[in-house]
Amino acid sequence: MEILQHIKSRRTVRRFKPDPIPQTVLDEMFEAAMWAPSPANSQPWDFYVIGPEARGKILGLLQAKAKEFFADPDLPEPKRKALEALQADFGGAPYMVAVVSRGGSEPMEQIEYPLSAATAVQNLCLAASAHDIGSIWLSVGSAPPVRPILGIKEGESVVALLALGYPEDVPPAPPREDYRTHMKEIP
Repeated sequence: MEILQHIKSRRTVRRFKPDPIPQTVLDEMFEAAMWAPSPANSQPWDFYVIGPEARGKILGLLQAKAKEFFADPDLPEPKRKALEALQADFGGAPYMVAVVSRGGSEPMEQIEYPLSAATAVQNLCLAASAHDIGSIWLSVGSAPPVRPILGIKEGESVVALLALGYPEDVPPAPPREDYRTHMKEIP
């Protein structure tokens, strides 16, 4: 598959089948993540596989936050449906992982390391998509109460909490703006 076509076919999935992801596929996904660019090839990320105990605690936080959102009568219907799916045990995703950026000792590393970890997340999600595995990048992972659940050290940051699995359904492609509307030429 041509790379642009592959990028365009990746989707955010909110409902998953219970089928487990084979270890060989997981290995390939993490291998792809390791090939992300990083300053001086520092590879400043770690992968925290989320087990049932941590998953339950994080789910409780997500459900509490969802309750706050549901109280808003102006909550857009697409967001409401997305939250409903996710608060049911992360859409039933059989696999969850947090991608954590290591802390940098210098100011520039503190900027570069999380950005590099985000490229590892993108590689992981694209490799998953190549195996027809859906993913969702959840922001709940960056919430301060998640840090002690995962044992995140001072200076480290949770760049992504990913729920992964075979999609129950694949949503259609959302519209994208023309890239030219986002370009600025600097003389």
